[in-house]
Amino acid sequence: MSKKIAVVFPGVGYTKDRPLLYYSGKMAAAYGYELKFIDFSGIEWSKEKLKDREFLLRTLDHCLSITEKELGELSNDPEDEIVFISKSIGTVVATAYSKRKSLNAKQICFSPLEMIGGFVDEEGAVLFCADADPYADFSSLKRVANEKKLELHRISGGNHSLETGDTQTDIDNLKTMMQRVSEILKNVSIYRIDVRKMDGSIRDLSEYRGKVLLIVNTATGCGFTPQYETLERLYRSYKDKGFAILDFPCNQFDRQAPGSDSEIHSFCTARYDISFDQFAKIDVNGTNESELYTYLKSKQGFHGFGDSVDAEFMRKKLSKVDPDYEETSDIKWNFTKFLVDRKGNVTARFEPTEDMAVMEQAVLKELEI
Repeated sequence: MSKKIAVVFPGVGYTKDRPLLYYSGKMAAAYGYELKFIDFSGIEWSKEKLKDREFLLRTLDHCLSITEKELGELSNDPEDEIVFISKSIGTVVATAYSKRKSLNAKQICFSPLEMIGGFVDEEGAVLFCADADPYADFSSLKRVANEKKLELHRISGGNHSLETGDTQTDIDNLKTMMQRVSEILKNVSIYRIDVRKMDGSIRDLSEYRGKVLLIVNTATGCGFTPQYETLERLYRSYKDKGFAILDFPCNQFDRQAPGSDSEIHSFCTARYDISFDQFAKIDVNGTNESELYTYLKSKQGFHGFGDSVDAEFMRKKLSKVDPDYEETSDIKWNFTKFLVDRKGNVTARFEPTEDMAVMEQAVLKELEI
């Protein structure tokens, strides 16, 4: 019988009773997880030593010994749901222990230290990082997240406890973080999301279970609109292999999809002979954004536009509107694409400026062709 286990790893001076770990633990228990707490209280730490790598390595080894004693032989049964919730140096311990034991554990890391980069696997962690943390360099953590394709959440102005000093801001940030933690603990799946078709009917994405999906936000009046031609070719080539494309028109980028759903569909079929599934127009960013895109962005953040001429144009265009556009997971423009494997994992994100041939190779890899 499968088990649900959540393990809380504390940080320096940040015990299980502090907000981030306390509320995460409460939610885990509420969602049916067996809750375990690792006790590092007997170790003498000082915050000043958090920047001392030798100290960290010695402490890590000691903490791993404690963790092994307290957890025993934690099962690595693939049917079990294991979540490690960790703070500060606890993030290093949690990721290192999971790596050492080859556990398929989800990692929720608050104020992670850069050393996790050596232990965490791709798709293996959600990082909540503060850009004013005196003990962890945000730019280094961002590089780790980009290299490992980890989900990164930036807390602007936050310290090592992810607090800014402004009460209302801290409350809002805590709510946002706990909402994401809740989604992870509930094991939110893409197959539990409903979307609206162009005819107004509702489609349950579970209908696509077992298929490789390419999900794209489109516009009929965009410079990238000719990508429809390549998308249709890909669909026709591989649909019999279990490949599907889900097209969601969006008018949020320079109002380049102004038509009605029927007008958009007519344009696409007449101009590009589109035969893959098209859905009703949606928002992909902001207060009215689609639940699907909230989910997709939480799984694959923005990793840059690449090195093409179009990429340079997009960088200049967006930097004028939002100098910090690189720091969010928001959709940046039309024809951003998400690749979903047969198990529902969001495995890749392709910006509209990226080479379509590279995207096709990723599709073929998922299809095992």
